[in-house]
Amino acid sequence: MQARFAIIASLLALSACQPPATETARPADGATIAPAETAAADGCNVSVEKPWIDQETPVRRYTAHAAVLGPTCDQGVAVLVIRQREGSPLYTWSGLTNYLFGLKDAHDPAAMKTALMEWIDQGNVMNNTTDTLPPWEETDGQPRRTEFPFMPESWFDKAAWDALKAEKLDMFCFPQGSESTKCAVLRQGTADQPASMEEIGLQLFPG
Repeated sequence: MQARFAIIASLLALSACQPPATETARPADGATIAPAETAAADGCNVSVEKPWIDQETPVRRYTAHAAVLGPTCDQGVAVLVIRQREGSPLYTWSGLTNYLFGLKDAHDPAAMKTALMEWIDQGNVMNNTTDTLPPWEETDGQPRRTEFPFMPESWFDKAAWDALKAEKLDMFCFPQGSESTKCAVLRQGTADQPASMEEIGLQLFPG
């Protein structure tokens, strides 16, 4: 019996030494989530689209679709898709928003939506067709290189460049960094070859 009382006394003494249990912290009644927390929860998920080529005769319809996905607009990934009229993707590209001219300054979904529309807008692009590209002698690495030259892909030589200019292909150009735009050309499909787009290089711009 004395042993039992000794055990009970020991347990009571141990319990008295333990710190009181605390409840998990809860927001005060009526508390609301801060705007910054709401924005982080909603993320920066924005998408826009705009016709690129909309021609009746012959029928040629292509649409540019751009989207940004990310926990915040500053941490977003921008995706560009050029689609044919039935919706099939013809060209895709992606990059980080905080490196892209025009998008890196858009810090909320509303601003990003406006920035995306400008990002894919071809109305202000200097070169819309390949015949407007500079002469080979004025491109990057050539004797008459201009101050802000076009930088052709490495596989080009003068003959290939001149042939590209002569084809007068449609071009889609968009900012792909802070100091340049990337250009891709559209090649119409044939009975044996579907339509395709290929990148031809970068155009440097001031800034």
